Amino acid sequence: MIAAQVRGFDLARAADLARAGEYDAAVRILDDLGRDPDTLDLLARIHAQRGDFAAAATAWSEVLAQEPANPSALAGTKLVTAITEGKRRARPLPLAAAGSAAVVVAALAGVLVAQQTPAPPPQAAVAPAPATQPVAVTPDPRKAALRSLMTELAGAHVRLEQHDDGVHVVFQQGMFLPDSTELSPEGRGQLERWGSLLRGKEVQVTVFGHGVVVPGGPTTGGSATALARAAAAIEVLGDVGEQPATAFAAQSADQAEAPHAGGDPALNRTVSVLVEPR
Repeated sequence: MIAAQVRGFDLARAADLARAGEYDAAVRILDDLGRDPDTLDLLARIHAQRGDFAAAATAWSEVLAQEPANPSALAGTKLVTAITEGKRRARPLPLAAAGSAAVVVAALAGVLVAQQTPAPPPQAAVAPAPATQPVAVTPDPRKAALRSLMTELAGAHVRLEQHDDGVHVVFQQGMFLPDSTELSPEGRGQLERWGSLLRGKEVQVTVFGHGVVVPGGPTTGGSATALARAAAAIEVLGDVGEQPATAFAAQSADQAEAPHAGGDPALNRTVSVLVEPR
């Protein structure tokens, strides 16, 4: 489980680098992960993002050699062929987090989208609408998804905060033993109860580990202990929420970002979570 989770972190890190335009760094990480379908699929997506469609097609062909029915590789190969034959044009979009084709990155969303814009059909002249006619407002699907998550992720002993970047989940009780990355029984139970709410959801989850500032220790910059706490929490959340490891990212929160500043230090031996709809 740990090895698979570390591999998942590496895939997610490679996707983040590619999304930031650091393609060479992303490819170097993937080169060390072997030639399994998930790794090859992300490699193909990076090549496509760079405009190297021949390399993308080669990587996807390796995926199909292992999994002939792989939907992502089939869709990617079809789209690349159409682009190289001049039948479609590609418009690059940001890369999403790495992961299995079916769960984390559907079809080619997050890498490139083939787009053809046909000319609109001729229309008969229409009289202008009266000035008093109300203007229709197009709903924002992301805001609607965030509002839905606020309802679906509510639970005992958590505080939810809706922001533009996602739903922030703050746990009201400490989770870890003093000076330790080991979950207490109560902390594990708290994670298991809330983590079950992630089942069946298409989300990206960032887990922030927190720590207590100790006398003489650094007061900013994060810590290895906080990062290890995030990894320990992800292992539990992935299991009970039935989410792949690549749906998660681990980060160390800055010491100045304690979720319970000024309160009992034991409350800050915890994690907080950012849940984003995909």
